[in-house]
Amino acid sequence: MYVVIAGGGRLGGRLADSLIAGGHEVYVIDSDEEVVGRLRGELGSVGGVGDATKLSVLSDAGVARASVFVAVTGRDEDNLAACQLAKSRFNVPKTAAVVQNPDNVVLFEAAGVDDVVSATDLVLSRIAGALPAHPLVRLMPVTGRSKEIVGIKVPAGGAVAGMALKDVNVPYGSLISLVISANGHTEIPTKDTVLEPEDEVIAVSPVETTDALYQTLTELR
Repeated sequence: MYVVIAGGGRLGGRLADSLIAGGHEVYVIDSDEEVVGRLRGELGSVGGVGDATKLSVLSDAGVARASVFVAVTGRDEDNLAACQLAKSRFNVPKTAAVVQNPDNVVLFEAAGVDDVVSATDLVLSRIAGALPAHPLVRLMPVTGRSKEIVGIKVPAGGAVAGMALKDVNVPYGSLISLVISANGHTEIPTKDTVLEPEDEVIAVSPVETTDALYQTLTELR
């Protein structure tokens, strides 16, 4: 199956990696040359620089032969426009998008996007009622169960509160993919993202280092 992904950040890169591991052909579009360069270094010639809301860029990416088009940029308006073009101009059978603002879900569905995922609602629905009771929640296994997606809440008074991710000693192989603030704001983090008390951290972790990740994120000052 040929899948085109708009957005090569942490989420898009992880999705591309998983699809390639599953034997699928993947092409990633991103407007940032550094992001595309990193993807090519890690995954091979699977990406190109461009604006996924432009017909010429989608055409060059071979969207016309794609079975699935996925939009996971950090901008809802770009995700919507890209999915609409893929569906209406290239007749892609299935489109999917991640929506940062849950209020936009209805808009995406009305525009004909086949699968709409609210990043906030998805994560909160999985961890509702769990994180307040215990700061570690194992959400699901991945990659042949050698890794798992976990949710960890940074406690009030936590040692990492106020620290940028680049300064946090995250165990080797662990990837922090989403941070949800106490007020519900969802962020795909960068190395400069600062962790705050009561943040809910979603991470992909090797099973054998999950406990170490938990200790790092919940240790008190």
